[in-house]
Amino acid sequence: MSRMAALMGMPHGYNSDTEYHFREEDTDAIVQVAAYHREDYCRSVIWFPPHEHVGIRQSITTPFPRTSSMGLGSLDVLPLELFCDVLLRLDMHSLLKFRQTNLRSRQSVDSLKQYQVVVSHGLNLLCALFRTRLAIDVSLLDFYHALCTKACTLCGEFGGYISLLAWRRCCFKCVHDGLSLEMGVRSLASVRKHFRLPAAELAQLRSFKTLPGTYMMGKVACKFPVTVVSFYHAVLASGREPYDTTRAQQSVWERDDKYNFMGSCALPYYDRQTGKVDHGMSCAGCLLALEKDIASRLELCTAFEARDKLYGQDGFLRHFRWCEQAQLLWSSSEQGNILPAELPEAVRRGGMSWETKMAETAPRSHSEVLPG
Repeated sequence: MSRMAALMGMPHGYNSDTEYHFREEDTDAIVQVAAYHREDYCRSVIWFPPHEHVGIRQSITTPFPRTSSMGLGSLDVLPLELFCDVLLRLDMHSLLKFRQTNLRSRQSVDSLKQYQVVVSHGLNLLCALFRTRLAIDVSLLDFYHALCTKACTLCGEFGGYISLLAWRRCCFKCVHDGLSLEMGVRSLASVRKHFRLPAAELAQLRSFKTLPGTYMMGKVACKFPVTVVSFYHAVLASGREPYDTTRAQQSVWERDDKYNFMGSCALPYYDRQTGKVDHGMSCAGCLLALEKDIASRLELCTAFEARDKLYGQDGFLRHFRWCEQAQLLWSSSEQGNILPAELPEAVRRGGMSWETKMAETAPRSHSEVLPG
């Protein structure tokens, strides 16, 4: 990564004079010291407390430790390769129902690598699909491919989220900005009013009822379910050209951007070659630089963007080579052996406010009992 590329878009004084070189064996420790997971971002979209996954995870990932003499009827005549292909193409609702049939069906599903990856690393999204009743629209293969996709389909940055209705990877910035027609989510009532679609066409749109909780960094609370649909699909159903929609026409939808958050869910990236999982991370050094007022007033907007940017691990390590404050945190940690004295408090809280992190609040959602 060249110095010129590193400096592009960064406030003056953020970058080091020379590229920082580190040992390959230090990469995990550098990430642990100089980067942090944005828990506040994950809670801005559909999210379930980890304790709700404890019982679910065991029921859908653990095979019974005994063999079965029962068969699968006519499915037994299929070649193994074809049978596995059939399972991969089942929607998640049907797949878990099939898994309940008998011990043999449970073992067949559990033997699929794609299934184990999905239930191990995509459980939050799986629960969201069942809670929204969208599990019938997403196959195991669709889910696995989404997990193995790294980049936002809109901007190419690290995509740590997915739009449920569009079923496309996206980054938090694209969810937050809400500028994409493809990712837009709107209430069914507003779509009916704006496009004047007949009931028959409205019924053809994929929809779901929003889940109770807090969204948009805690700015919006959803207490009552609202039926939402894809804005892009509604535009297509109306017969209009999606990209002919002017900014003035889109402005009437701005107040509904909260539904973009209610229609998205965090999803880590699974590297099928290494088997590693990447949840995305922000730079603690850029947050420290903002706290030190290194950027000028004219560069504050850029400084906030640097603080809020999400990277995959490889992207962060490229950034780290030129981020002076991140390097200082690493040096002061004695190569990861102690906590840096200047480590921002927000890093320890995962970006969340002290009140949110410390308060003992009731869970924002109810456990979803998946077919086990």
